Amino acid sequence: MTTKHTSYTSFMRPLASSLAIAIIAVACGPAAENSPLDQLKAERDSLKSARAEITERITSIEAAISDQDTSRNVRITNVSTLELAPQTFEHFFTVQGIVESDQNAQIYPEAAGKITSIKVSEGDKVSKGQVLLTIDRKIVSNQIDEVKSRLSLAEIVYKKQSSLWDQKIGSEIQFLEAKNNFESLKQNLEALQSQLALYTITAPFSGIIDEIFPKEGEMAAPQMPAFRLVNTDNMYIKSDVTERYLSSLKAGDKVNVSFPSIGLAQSTTIERLGSFINPNNRTFKVRLGLKNEEGKLKPNLLAELKIRDYVADSAVVISASLVQMTPDGEEFVYALEDNKAKKVAVTTGMTYNDQIEILSGLRGDEILIDKGARSIKDGDTVNVQN
Repeated sequence: MTTKHTSYTSFMRPLASSLAIAIIAVACGPAAENSPLDQLKAERDSLKSARAEITERITSIEAAISDQDTSRNVRITNVSTLELAPQTFEHFFTVQGIVESDQNAQIYPEAAGKITSIKVSEGDKVSKGQVLLTIDRKIVSNQIDEVKSRLSLAEIVYKKQSSLWDQKIGSEIQFLEAKNNFESLKQNLEALQSQLALYTITAPFSGIIDEIFPKEGEMAAPQMPAFRLVNTDNMYIKSDVTERYLSSLKAGDKVNVSFPSIGLAQSTTIERLGSFINPNNRTFKVRLGLKNEEGKLKPNLLAELKIRDYVADSAVVISASLVQMTPDGEEFVYALEDNKAKKVAVTTGMTYNDQIEILSGLRGDEILIDKGARSIKDGDTVNVQN
């Protein structure tokens, strides 16, 4: 303290002398020779000169203080930290899919004619083989009755000719003609009976009558649909997935499925991957099984699939916001070491939900600086406030 006081005193003495001399010179000068204005100007110039000397000295003293007072060079920033621990890292991608059913069909009549009865209503559950609709079949029925009558006569003739032929009575031609006539009529009867079945529409599989197109009394035709029959028990999802994920997926992988329009979600698995890549959009088909125990899922319902394409056990995972980048594009984070910030270069991998995998640079047991990491630099002393 003695040295600083002496230096300060030695500086102030000549400075005070300069000020005194300037003031005396102005005050004691010959009044006759200088007007009041000249005296004011002379006093102003002397004071300006003294002010310049004082300012220069103050600057010099502040620089000396800055060099000697090391406590002023230490910047302490309040930060929070987090302790790393290895964990499982998963990456998912999202695609859309459509709910489908193999048993979703429009049923067409196989014969033309007037609709005589509709046996079901929309929304009815039906079993396989149940009659749904009948068409007027009088013409075919009449033909069957006629053929049956002719077949009965042909059978009698054939049996008699056969008996005679066994006794070597009559010609072989008569026997063959009787036999041919009988067998021909028999085949005609079978054909007509098969044709008669076409005038009745039955359910090809069990399901729900979703829609009925014609009305009773209208004409049915093979080109006009009669029913839409849907079985919602066996449903699945089909989706188009870009080919970049082809090597990441396999049958049996778990998938999270959500149905935004009905607020439903469930977990399922991939049943199979398509064997063909669409050249138009470079995608392949993925099929997933579905559970429809409550019957809420409908064909063509939109589904969102969250499919896992990457998983790493015991990975170093941090928030993506902690990773910073130098102007040269190098990534780094700040770790805490002896209450100081240490800059650590890292190599990053995939990112999901603001979490990023660190491939190299961190072991997984470090303490990283979290909040305040962007306000510090390498080597700064920090104050941890968790």
